[in-house]
Amino acid sequence: MSSVFRTGLALLALTLIAGCNMVWRKILPDPEKNQVVRVEKGERLYFDLEEDVDAGSRWDFTCDDKDVEVTIDHKAPGTREEGQASDAAAVRIRIHRGYDGPTAIRFFRKKRGEPIEKEFTITLYRRIGDYAFWE
Repeated sequence: MSSVFRTGLALLALTLIAGCNMVWRKILPDPEKNQVVRVEKGERLYFDLEEDVDAGSRWDFTCDDKDVEVTIDHKAPGTREEGQASDAAAVRIRIHRGYDGPTAIRFFRKKRGEPIEKEFTITLYRRIGDYAFWE
């Protein structure tokens, strides 16, 4: 076997092994709008939402799919940096291996005991069927 062929074979094997363990990460550019997002098993979505923790305004969510894990990391009251108009809550959506979709995640911001100030929905789906892997 030539050294070029062996090198190519080794790179192919490494790519296949790494591909099995890769975690796809995606940052949603405009999160506070209703949108539909195609996801894959093992993928993670990240975005920030503006909130005012000092005024008691916080984001929450509803999601009924056990294969979709949603977490919101809120900043503690009084930790806003100088000159910053609002706080940001960090959101992470993790798609587990058993995910079949579709799933609607409803996000809403409100103060305790008051009506919802703002809301939006992110609908997730998984493409099923034949398609080119590079698309």
